[in-house]
Amino acid sequence: MTKRINKNDKISAINKIEMIKESELSELEIFNVLEFAQELSGNGIYPGVLTPLLVNARMRDMTLNPVQATEDTLAQAMLNPKDSEKYLQGFSQDFELQSQPYKRLLSYLGDMLSYDFTYESVNAKYSDYSSKAYQSDLDIVKQFFDKFDHKKEFAIATREMLRNEAFFSCTRFDGNKIVLQELPTSPEYTLITGRSPHCLLFSFNMYFFILPGIDINFYPDFFKIKFNEVMRMNGGKIPQYIPSLPPELRGDSSWVYWADIPIGRDPYGWCFKLNPEIATRVPYFSALFNDFIQQPLIRALQKNINMSAAARLVAGEIPMLKDTASKVKDAFSLTPKTLGQFLAFVKAAIGDSLKSVALPLTNVQALEFTPQNEVYSSYMKNAVAMSGVNSNLIFTSENRTNAIETTLSLGVDEQLMMKLYPQFNAFLNYNINARTKKFKFNFMLEGTNNYTNRQQRLEPVMGLVPSGIILPQKIAAAIGVSPFTFQRQLDEARANVFVDNLTPIVPATQISGGGAGDKGGRPQKSDIDLGEEGVNTRGNSGNERG
Repeated sequence: MTKRINKNDKISAINKIEMIKESELSELEIFNVLEFAQELSGNGIYPGVLTPLLVNARMRDMTLNPVQATEDTLAQAMLNPKDSEKYLQGFSQDFELQSQPYKRLLSYLGDMLSYDFTYESVNAKYSDYSSKAYQSDLDIVKQFFDKFDHKKEFAIATREMLRNEAFFSCTRFDGNKIVLQELPTSPEYTLITGRSPHCLLFSFNMYFFILPGIDINFYPDFFKIKFNEVMRMNGGKIPQYIPSLPPELRGDSSWVYWADIPIGRDPYGWCFKLNPEIATRVPYFSALFNDFIQQPLIRALQKNINMSAAARLVAGEIPMLKDTASKVKDAFSLTPKTLGQFLAFVKAAIGDSLKSVALPLTNVQALEFTPQNEVYSSYMKNAVAMSGVNSNLIFTSENRTNAIETTLSLGVDEQLMMKLYPQFNAFLNYNINARTKKFKFNFMLEGTNNYTNRQQRLEPVMGLVPSGIILPQKIAAAIGVSPFTFQRQLDEARANVFVDNLTPIVPATQISGGGAGDKGGRPQKSDIDLGEEGVNTRGNSGNERG
């Protein structure tokens, strides 16, 4: 919490300084006063002052606090994960900064979901769909999605869940926008303390608002009220800690600095978690940390191998003196001094790329080391493969991809991420149905951004059209737009008589062969319908005419 300095406070401060001067305090006493003021303010000798540097520092600390792992610290954290949540999150953030494969892995999965949706009314009858009451409630649904950019907000939550396992937020309903305002991910300020049919429940440490650079005015009014309660600024009333209160009434429960965050019609808090069945926050890819921590070692090993492969070694034998008495010691044909001079000349001539052992010599040979350039890349690809993700999907590779294996691997990754949809569905159901009057809705998110997934969703829906079965919401979801946006575009096209501007085009199947661009033969299959041999044939251009 911050405190603005008004004119009266400045006058009071000046008077105190004058009193200090008049009392003629000793140097030690003045130092003690300044030290006390500095500790009291927490951010220097100017209590309650906000600066851009402090605000920026707190924003960076909100979701990024990397901790560099060592083999010992990582081993200790993995042995006791329940008490090492903060360190495991810090390790995950540090690996994301230090390891490009890990960063690419998080990006690949974090940007996979498309968040397309359809909806249905769970209590409307056939005759209700054309009624004013239904249209009124449907307008409320439209307004919610007009204000809430669910694709943007849910994508942020997804990436944070992959990075830190959980995403804590407070829902802000300000003006024409609805956003998920992020809260600190550190266990020092957010703790999971309950479950509800809608989401996990959590408590928040109000000490967060005492930190320098934090302005409580950036947060909903609920936090101001709870801050006054836990700091005993509400007339001395001592709040009670009752964690069993209903989710909507959790705001009446607090303990010391910790306040339980409720949900309600305008929910103050919402927790998304990658694995909601486990309360402990352990990053999803923590099992890979033992492999990624070896990355600097393997990189150094690859560097040594490359340096050895770039060098050459010239070696030979120093000839012996002939016809010498057996009592002569070290009967070499060259003295060490002479040999050293020759070696200096050779080194000056050939530079650092070659290493010489001794010259002039007999039986001179050039030795070189076979390069092992795949040690580092092979290690990293194998480490990523241990995650269950096909490395060919996130890295370029000289290996020929197997179409069937790649498709199956992509399907497994999509299933992994789409398990998050029920949590997002629950968020939409709770918030929207709290606003509608008579009719309640069920929202169902679906799909990924992969083009094959869109084709797989669109083709069955369009295949039903000739039979008279038209599902406009499914069509909208398959092409990646909101059902309401889809309907508005249709209405606008119809109102502008867009069809009259179209020029009929005769389908190619009705044109006889030999026309421009006609290659003949069977129509080309889509990529998702090709088998392994088909992929090879198309890749080799084996089916094209000469």
